[in-house]
Amino acid sequence: MFESRLQTAEMCLGAAAVLAVLAALVLTFGPLPVGIACLVLEHAVAAVGCAIYADAKGYSPLIGVPLGVGLGVMGAVAILVLPDESKDDEMERYHRLSQEGVRNARSRDPGYEVLDDEDD
Repeated sequence: MFESRLQTAEMCLGAAAVLAVLAALVLTFGPLPVGIACLVLEHAVAAVGCAIYADAKGYSPLIGVPLGVGLGVMGAVAILVLPDESKDDEMERYHRLSQEGVRNARSRDPGYEVLDDEDD
């Protein structure tokens, strides 16, 4: 559906944030059962988003579920501060480092311009 798991996690966490705002508004101005239902849905969607985000960072998805249920959307911030444990692809790392070397070489030596002789 999306290009990466991080985009899927962002979509889930964004939907959870919208549900949190909706729950706050409904709890303030609307009927109590609808507000509580929105709040429960927000925490459920946040748990799914945090589980996907934890999996993308190399952790077990079971770490993200209690953070999402307990903290809601802010559980993603708790996962953000954890160090990245994902496996680094060797070819992707080599390509990234070689591209950085090329950019570094171009910034140090931008080249020079050869002017044609103007013998007329």
